[in-house]
Formats: sequence, C-alpha cells, structure tokens
Amino acid sequence: MPRALLIFFALAALSVGGAWLADRPGLIALQWGGRQIETSIAVAATALLALLIVVAASYRFWRWLLSSPMALSSLRAEGRRRKGYQSLSSGLVAVAAGDLAEAKKLARRTAQLLDEPSLTLLLSAQAAQLDGDESAARGYFQAMRERPETEFLGLRGLLVQARRAGDWAEALTLARRAFALRPDAPWVGQELFSLETAAGDWTAAEKTLAHTVRRELLGAAEAARRQAVVLFAQARAADDHGEDKRALDLARKAHAQLPDFAPATALAGRLHAVAGDPRKARKLLREGWQTAAHPDLLAAWLDIHPTDDAKARLDAVQKLTTDHESDPESRMALAQAALDAEDYDLAREHLQALDAQAPAARVARLFADLEEAELGDGAAARQWLRQAAALPADATWVCQSCAQQNAQWAPHCPDCGSFDAFAWRQPPSAGAVLPYLPNEAGTEGAEVARPKSVLK
Repeated sequence: MPRALLIFFALAALSVGGAWLADRPGLIALQWGGRQIETSIAVAATALLALLIVVAASYRFWRWLLSSPMALSSLRAEGRRRKGYQSLSSGLVAVAAGDLAEAKKLARRTAQLLDEPSLTLLLSAQAAQLDGDESAARGYFQAMRERPETEFLGLRGLLVQARRAGDWAEALTLARRAFALRPDAPWVGQELFSLETAAGDWTAAEKTLAHTVRRELLGAAEAARRQAVVLFAQARAADDHGEDKRALDLARKAHAQLPDFAPATALAGRLHAVAGDPRKARKLLREGWQTAAHPDLLAAWLDIHPTDDAKARLDAVQKLTTDHESDPESRMALAQAALDAEDYDLAREHLQALDAQAPAARVARLFADLEEAELGDGAAARQWLRQAAALPADATWVCQSCAQQNAQWAPHCPDCGSFDAFAWRQPPSAGAVLPYLPNEAGTEGAEVARPKSVLK
C-alpha cells in the first residue's frame, strides 16, 4: 500500500509538472562545437527525464553484475543446507527404526552437506550406539562435550554410557557438571539425586532435593517422602557413627515429615530413650503405633522396656496396644507375648480373632506353637503348620520395582537399585526373606548401590 501511494504521487507530480510546462512555453538554446541547438522546454525536460531513467537502469544493472556470483553461491549453499537437513531428519528416523546401514550412510552424507557439527555429531553418535560401537559413540559425545552449544547433550550421552559400564563415580561427576549447566532441567536433578544417594552422599542429595523442591520439579507428596527418607538415612548413618544428638534431631525431622514411616519413628523412639527421655520415647512410639502399627515399633518399644520376665513383657505390649487392640499387628503382638507368658487363653483369643480377620502364615505358626505348648498336641500343631504353607506369606519389605524381599528397610533395592522402593506388605508368594544390611553414608570402602536411572 505505501508503495502504491508513492507511485501515485510520483505520477501526479509528473502530470502537474507537464501541465505547468505546457502553460509556459519557451525555448532553450545551446551552442556547442560551433553548432547551435534550440528546443522547447517540454522537449528538454522529457529528454532529461529519459536520461535519468537510463542512468538509474544502468546503475542497477551494474550492481546486479557485481552481486550475481555471491547470489549464486548463496543459492548453492542454501540448497546444500536443505539437503543436509533432509538427510539429518531421515537419519534420525533410521536410528529410531533401528536401520543401522541407512543410519550410518545418512550420518556420513549429513556430515558432508551440513557445516553444523552439533547436529552431525549427534546423528553419528546415535548411529554408533545403534551399531554397538560404544568407543566411537564415546568419541562423538566427547567431541560434543567440548563445544559450548552441545556440551549438555554430550554430557547426557556420556552419562548414559557411564551407567551402562557401571562407572558410578564417573556418572556422578558428569551429572554434577550437567546440573551446573542446566539446574532446571527436570531429568538432571533427579539423576543427580539418584547418583548421590547411591553413593551415600546424603548431604549433597539433600541439597539437590531442596533445589528440586524449590523449583517445583517434584510433586508435593513425592517431595515430602524423599525428604523424609534422606533425613532418616542421615540419622541412621549418624547413629552408626555414635553421633546420638545429631541422629535424634534428624530422626525426629524424618518422623515429622512422614509420620507413618515406621523405621524413622522407631529410631527416634530409641534415641529419645538413649538421651535419657523415656517419657518422650514412649509417647512417640505409642503415637506411631496408632498411626501405622509395625514390628519395628514393637521392637523399639520392647528395647526401652528391657526385661527377662515374660509377664512383664506382656504388660509392656498391652500398654503399647492400648486403645488399638483390634489392629491385626496389635493382636499379633499380644498373642506372641501372651504365648511367651503362658497366658494361653489370651493368646488363643487373639489368634482366633486374627484367623477370622487376617489369616496368614504367621498366625498358623503361632497356633501350632500354642497347641504344642498348651496341650502337647503334636498332631494339631502339624496340621496348623501344613495350613501355614497354603496361607499368605508374612508381611515383609518388598521392592515395588522388582519384588525383591528384604528383612529390613533399605534406601536402595540391592537387586535393581531403585530408590525408596521398599513397602511393607505381603509378598506375592511365600519366599525366603533375604537379609540385607546396607553400608551407610560416608563409610570408607562402602559398596555403591546401583541407582535406577531416569535416563534411557
């Protein structure tokens, strides 16, 4: 539109100028080389305008001649780029489809056509990985790492390779560099946290988790759970090193963060008793039992009520389970304590209620012990033991990722390396519970767990 207006005004000006000259006729005389040239003003103006047009056209033609080689070169370069990007796109599709020969051919073609190492290195590295040539892939990823624009991508590739090789120290170094470059990338924080917890560096893991929580890269429930687990792991490590005060502080924080996490509650209760405050220990354990009854809490409760007298132990268990006797775990604790105290009627009462409420192998085994202890009826005891083999297995710590069973809670599954994967429940089938006592943070020569990666 502005250009049309400009042309319109130019034509209008020429028309006005022509009309003005037509109203004012006159002659122009020019003497040059012994000749005299005379012409009208209108003809002279027209000749001048034509001369200007010729000069302008000649100038444009001269500019075009000068710029044409550059334009042709630019067109050729643009054609190469277009073909290069098409080759890159086809190469990535070939990698995704698992077509090794096509991927390698297109990687070479892309390198010839495109002068963009960041893209050609990526395709070449993926083609090498598809070919199983980890050494070549590492070389490409290392070259990417040395270029500022591709360093982050190169670090990710090297990190995946380090994990596959089981080089956790190298993986941790690479993850820390990637986190320094892009701390807000969601996978970086999770990967670094996983590797730091596997290495037992709970202090660093706590800082990484705090950053992730601040940036809202984790859901509230998952963040609270992870914070509690990290605090508990630190508390257990401090307890192993004899740092009772620090261990108690961390265990209390873990319990406050996750009140139904029995291992943290049990540790906090024990440490309160060690600190000379049995009243707080009893209060904490009783509240924990009301929230989520668990054998760890019962063991901690009996630890702060040490006695060799079976009747005294029964009294202690009754105090713990007050107002919560109908819970299956309470009934189981009372039945066992009553059987040990030879209060067979009380034991049978709770076992019969359990058999109707939550039949399980451990209930049948206690029935067998009761028949043997009270009546000396070996046949009835054997019948209960046969039933135990067909009943649901005893609850234990079961990994939610690989179904590995553990006698104790551990921050990492020793089989698959998953973090905080153990849940207290009945296993899918009755199998032997494999004991696992993990090395704690900060110990010299501790075996590093195999963390489950967020990378693929």
